[in-house]
This record gives sequence, C-alpha cells and structure tokens, in this order.
Amino acid sequence: MTLTSYKHSYPLENSNEATRLQNQHEVTKDAMGGRLVRAPIDLETPQLRILDSGTADGTWLQDLAASVAPVQHKLYGTDVNDTGFPSNDSSGTVYQVQDVNQPWPKDWEGQFDLVHQRLVLVAAGSKQKEAVLSLAGLVKPGGWIQLIEATNKLPDGCGPYMNILVDLMKAIFTNMGADLDIAERLPEWLKEAGFVDVHSDDIVTKMGATNPKAELAQQGVLSSSIAAQGLSQFGKTLPAGAFSFPPEKLDTLESDLREELKERGALYTLRVVWAQKPL
Repeated sequence: MTLTSYKHSYPLENSNEATRLQNQHEVTKDAMGGRLVRAPIDLETPQLRILDSGTADGTWLQDLAASVAPVQHKLYGTDVNDTGFPSNDSSGTVYQVQDVNQPWPKDWEGQFDLVHQRLVLVAAGSKQKEAVLSLAGLVKPGGWIQLIEATNKLPDGCGPYMNILVDLMKAIFTNMGADLDIAERLPEWLKEAGFVDVHSDDIVTKMGATNPKAELAQQGVLSSSIAAQGLSQFGKTLPAGAFSFPPEKLDTLESDLREELKERGALYTLRVVWAQKPL
C-alpha cells in the first residue's frame, strides 16, 4: 500500500463510521444484484487504472479486487482524510487524501479507465456540479465514470422514524448548501462534460425486515442506526425550524429507528449513473 496524506478536519468523524460504511456497502451491493460496477467495462482486462473517490477504508476497492482475482488492476482510493485508510492492505493500492472540492493532481487528469464515487457529493455542498466535472476530468478517453447518489425520496410504506431520518438528512444537506435533487442532475452534468452513452438506474436498498436475507437485514439496521446517531447530534446544531419534526425526537432517533427497522424494515432508493468519455 502506498499512502499520501495531509491533515484535514472532519467534523462527522466517529469511531463507528467504518462499521457503518462496511455494512452499508453490503446492503448497497445487494441492491445492485451483487455487482459493484454497472458500467460495461471489461474488468478481465488486466492493469486497468481504477479510482474510488470517497473510499473510506477501501472496502469497495478490496471487494472489486477480490471479485476479479487473479486479474490485477492499478487501484487508487481517496478520501477527505486518512483516518479510515487500511494499514494492512498488501494489494499495492494507492491511498491519498483528496477533498472533492479541491483540485485533483494534475498528473491524474485523463488517466483512469474507471472512476467510481458513491454517496459523496453532499460533502461538496453548493459545489456539487464543479465536483462532478472535476471528477469527470480524471477519466481517460474511452473510460467510464460511475456515480451513485440518493434520490432523497422515500417510497410509500416506510415507518415514521425512517421518515424522520430522511427529513433530518434533507435538512442537513440543505444547511450545507447541497442540491437535494443531485441524482436528477448527474446525467445532464455528464453530458455537459462531453460524455456519451449516459445511463441511470434506480436501485432499492432493503433494510431490516424488508430484506429476506437475515445477515443483510441486520447490516441494514446497523448501518442506518449508526447514521441516525451521528446525524442526530449534527441535527442539534441546526437552526430552529430546519426540520418539521419535534426536536426532542433527536434524542431517541437511533433506538427508535433500530426497533422500527427490525419490526417493519424500510426501503431507500439510490440512483446509479454511468457514462463513457468518447475516444
């Protein structure tokens, strides 16, 4: 493993974040039918250069590497800080600190066969479009980009505490200056960047009782309740009137949501968008 880093403050950092993300990865992968990549790139071709932006502890990259073994690729993972980077990764993956709102290394421009990013763009705040265009600039001619973001809309039938969680997330995203309709914007932004063969597909993550697979059901409960814990604390810093529910609900949201998901479950829709940079 090669590691490049610099100090960067991360206000939502907590000891359970890695656990949340690892469990979220499995639930999202299940919603994608067990596939990590929708873009029609031939992963059997060796030595592809692949970037995972917002990699956290590199779970997506490690899973991808395992899925194509013994084929090997040149893997790169970036995140806003290095606290989650693995110390025992022997795959040769390059991990580097990178803020999506800051310029990427010049020598990375136009160098990647596949650029992947999942549930990161809210961190770009009001500069989401700029972040997408910068990321698109890293794709080589003929290469692909795959982005996954939440639709921020719940299907009918979800319980009251899941609705409170999404209401809270939307309030936080709005406070950060993020566009709640980011999933709708991605195809047009990629077309504006000159990409072709632009596709999108909605996937539905099944958490708790809605998932027929017991282990995945538990992973959905865990990832969602950990998210509720962190978001509730963040929510207490928002101005009065930022969300529609009584503020005291924040104090018990984690436990209330956990029990609701165990009993009735919930569905949460993500949108996968992929496109190719023309030759």
